[in-house]
Amino acid sequence: MKFFIAEGNIGGDVTREQVDAVIQKLKNKGWHVEYGAGNNKAEDISEFGQEQTLLDAFSDDFMMCLDELEN
Repeated sequence: MKFFIAEGNIGGDVTREQVDAVIQKLKNKGWHVEYGAGNNKAEDISEFGQEQTLLDAFSDDFMMCLDELEN
């Protein structure tokens, strides 16, 4: 799946540099993530029907990256 992240997804007074750091961490974990606002979408036929499972796994990694950003 392709995911999009911008400052509004993280909240507060987040800078573009912080968003880019989170995106890079997620890319390092194997996620297809881009800067911006958009609808997360399945890109491969194998992902259809698996969207919720992928979203849950992505959310876990996203939260872990946010925790690392704060520390």
